[in-house]
Amino acid sequence: MESPTVLVTGSSRGIGLALVKELAAQGWHVLAGARHPATADALQMAARSAEPGVIDILSLDVRHDESVNAAAEEAAVKVRALDVLVNNAGVFPEEGSEPLEHLPLDCFEEAFAVNVVGVARVTRVFLPMLGRAAHPRVINISSLAGSVSGKEDSRYYCYSASKAALNMLTRAMAAELRPRGITVVAVTPGWVKTEIGGAHAPLATEESARSLAGTISRISRHDAGHFLDRDGQKGAAAW
Repeated sequence: MESPTVLVTGSSRGIGLALVKELAAQGWHVLAGARHPATADALQMAARSAEPGVIDILSLDVRHDESVNAAAEEAAVKVRALDVLVNNAGVFPEEGSEPLEHLPLDCFEEAFAVNVVGVARVTRVFLPMLGRAAHPRVINISSLAGSVSGKEDSRYYCYSASKAALNMLTRAMAAELRPRGITVVAVTPGWVKTEIGGAHAPLATEESARSLAGTISRISRHDAGHFLDRDGQKGAAAW
């Protein structure tokens, strides 16, 4: 039986890297997208440690059309269909505690360029490959920081706004793509020890990745347009 295929963007470190390793261990054929594959030492090591052909590394920068188009062309040589796209690449461009008067406005531009526009760019380029899968899924890695109803402070202006926008993008894509059989969801991975989450976060990347991998496998068409927690629960993450 042919292995299911998954593309994970932003896979050189953090949750993306942990998810690549977890899915590969569970028998997936993983296409691991990274901006600078040559210097992604941990990802290169993971690919070498896996069975040949299990992890294929793609040069993929979600901010640029040329890079995404080239990655799609390379992916099409390796696989016919894409079962799952995990839009994981993300940035946190600000310090997090700046008042509005001192916040560099280009931080908004960077956050939206990667966390929102990048997701739209990658998803639309890979739609033909997703359309050839039996049960295609698009997983947008969001954050509770993007919860509008749960916002009670003024921290993380740019990151929070971009993740709220990603949630809206998810709802719109889910509505459009549901009739084509493509299921689109937003998922929060939890508060994880990464460069974004910080050292005080309670979850290790491996723990989050195990939960996410299980959720990816279980997602059904009934989940389309929902904001799920890492275990796939509806309602735990508020819009």
